Amino acid sequence: MKYFCATAKSRRRQAINNWLRKSAKSSSMIGGLTAIFLLANSLVPTTLFAEEKLEIKDFDYWANFCKLLGEEKKYDEAIAACNQGIAIKPDEPEIWVTRTEILLKQAKYSEALVSADRTLRLQPKYSLALAQRCEALLNLNKYAEAIAACDLALRSDGNWGSTTAVVAWYNRGLGESKLGQLDAAIASFNRALEITPENSLALVGNCQALAKLNRFSEAIAACDSAIKVNQNWGDTTPAIAWYTKGLAQEKNGQLEEAIASFDQAVAMNPKDADIWLEHGRSLAAISKPEQAVVSYQFAIKLSPNYALALASQSASLNKIGKFPEAQAAAEQALQGDSRWGDISPALAWEQRGIALAGLGNYEEGLASIERAIALNPNYAEAWNNRAATQWYLGRYADAIASSDRATEINPKYAQAWFNKGRILKTLDRYSASLAAYNKALENVGKFADKSLLANIWANRSVVLWHLSRNQEALVSVDKAIGINPNLSQGWYNRGIVLFNLARYDEAINAYNQASTLAPMDANILAGKGVALLRLGKLEDAVKTFMATLALDPKNALALANQTIAQQKLDAQKEQQKLKSPVMPDSTTMRQGS
Repeated sequence: MKYFCATAKSRRRQAINNWLRKSAKSSSMIGGLTAIFLLANSLVPTTLFAEEKLEIKDFDYWANFCKLLGEEKKYDEAIAACNQGIAIKPDEPEIWVTRTEILLKQAKYSEALVSADRTLRLQPKYSLALAQRCEALLNLNKYAEAIAACDLALRSDGNWGSTTAVVAWYNRGLGESKLGQLDAAIASFNRALEITPENSLALVGNCQALAKLNRFSEAIAACDSAIKVNQNWGDTTPAIAWYTKGLAQEKNGQLEEAIASFDQAVAMNPKDADIWLEHGRSLAAISKPEQAVVSYQFAIKLSPNYALALASQSASLNKIGKFPEAQAAAEQALQGDSRWGDISPALAWEQRGIALAGLGNYEEGLASIERAIALNPNYAEAWNNRAATQWYLGRYADAIASSDRATEINPKYAQAWFNKGRILKTLDRYSASLAAYNKALENVGKFADKSLLANIWANRSVVLWHLSRNQEALVSVDKAIGINPNLSQGWYNRGIVLFNLARYDEAINAYNQASTLAPMDANILAGKGVALLRLGKLEDAVKTFMATLALDPKNALALANQTIAQQKLDAQKEQQKLKSPVMPDSTTMRQGS
């Protein structure tokens, strides 16, 4: 990677233009050279240049024209010009170096490696060519070879062309970082900074390596320095610093700050799929799955087969209950480009399983989740979802074993403790269930989904009620409602607890709130009917039981209590008739004589 100064670039362009003018005046092919001169200044399409009507045999012309076109980012035309020069002087190393540089800019790393090796056959100790070889190998994921090439560049002739040894130290650091040699990488980046203290890319390299060492504060400070310095970005932009800073913040649990950094990065480089991916992952981590889906869509639009983006999108779609779309995204991920980052395909298999279970295909979903576990036996999330699916299938012993494995792998996994509590409650193991819910509450993070937190408190109230700890149950359900006032199950549970406390009027109010939120839930109406019955509001009780049975004709609570309420109401009406004074009929009245 070269670092060009804008002034030097302008001087080079002016020098080439001056050379072209001079050549045009002295050549017998005035017309032809004028056409080429116009091409250099306006950069018209290469058809003029490809017609081959001109046979310029001047090596300097093609070499300089190649550089000019490269600076103008007309890379294909530049390579063609270099090839013309090479055809004239194939043993001139400088034009091979220029050609290699352009191929690197085009991300044609295999071709760049061949080009650099040709330079080195001509001039084996050429530092810049060795550094180019290092960069090509680095991008071909041949990290050890890349480091060796950079080391040799630093020990060779010191000919760096228009750049400096920074390019070798920087790429050496990148290679060491990729191999996990993080302290060595930081040392290399620092050597680059000794040469050019305001080299933003070297500062970003330090930021990346420090983050991998979990030295997050230092990492973020290095990225901030890169952004503040804002120099020597090569072919990239400050977006890379904001992106790297966001990654460090994300790993440090500073999720909202990470999102702000990713916002800056996408504003500068909206065509980078990796930035959109991490933007989505941070949004998902703060329980904003709908917004995360939007970011993943941008990533997938830019890179349609991006496996990790597709699998991450599947996870967020599952969160919002869009199971068919989630299944499709997971399956597309498994057929994608195999870019998983630090995550394995287990994520896609797990999300496919969740989607299938969400669609009621529990057996197929379980098989998919087990495929995820086979790929990653220490995948706590997959074990947790295995437990939930086994629970739905009624395989309670297996479900508890899977839950135990999930919490063993990650003792701070709140969702796993919550699911374990639900499974134990199904088995009437109320004390154990309460303990699991308490562990879930201990480990709920700052950015936990509020619906999860509310459901933990609501379910906790149920087991406390079963344990006859009604006052504690009321506190627990009030916590649930405080977090999510629209949780119908919370209001229903509150009604049950208040009923047990003989606070029937309050219980009826709770049932009314629950019924407003879930008007088709017959059990809520049945509970309200019983509370009305206890208060002696027999007519209202009978009407409520009738409404219950209209929704669920087999509702046992309503069937049992409607008869009682109706009998009491009938008896009450009879009693009222007996107590009412009987007025004599006018036909029986007699007058005195």
